[in-house]
Amino acid sequence: MNHHTLHSLLGFSFLSLLVLCMSIEVKAEEGHFLTRLDRDIFDAIYDTPPQREPLHSIMEGITEFGDNKTMVGLSMLLMAYGDDKGRQTGRLMSSAFISTGIVVFGMKEIIRRKRPLDDRLGNPAFPSGHTAYAFATATILSHQYPRWRIPLYIGASLVGLSRIYLGRHYASDVVAGASLGTVTGMIVWNNRLKLLRWEF
Repeated sequence: MNHHTLHSLLGFSFLSLLVLCMSIEVKAEEGHFLTRLDRDIFDAIYDTPPQREPLHSIMEGITEFGDNKTMVGLSMLLMAYGDDKGRQTGRLMSSAFISTGIVVFGMKEIIRRKRPLDDRLGNPAFPSGHTAYAFATATILSHQYPRWRIPLYIGASLVGLSRIYLGRHYASDVVAGASLGTVTGMIVWNNRLKLLRWEF
């Protein structure tokens, strides 16, 4: 499969997922079955207070691996102290962070979905930024270090699960974030030769 075909497939898959998730939000007031499914998954995973310990604390720690500061910090450390491959990885992660962040912010502002436990719209929920950053990071690192691919994607998936467990997102937010992060990570990876020519 060549890069153009892969880009088309990833783009089509993400667009289809976006339409599906938007339909969940549009139909929310009508009790659409996808909305009910989203809520049922959330209710099954969310750790309703009082929290179960130590699992709750573990999930609080795991969710930090999807924080944008974690991705920026790791990429800066690699660029500053890594070997040649490490510096390349840091630069690619920075590119993935920027592209993922732009799309996440834009989608949040367009879709404006409330978080599961919020009555008011504060920081919109869709898509999950933590999950998107975790999967973008996993995608770049798994291409640079293929032997770690499975643990990296398991870790990214745990970040997504933690977002539901802690009551921050619905499952559709997480699935959309995972898809978005993977797509942006793949696009950055497939354009790495051009990106690595830039000095920053």
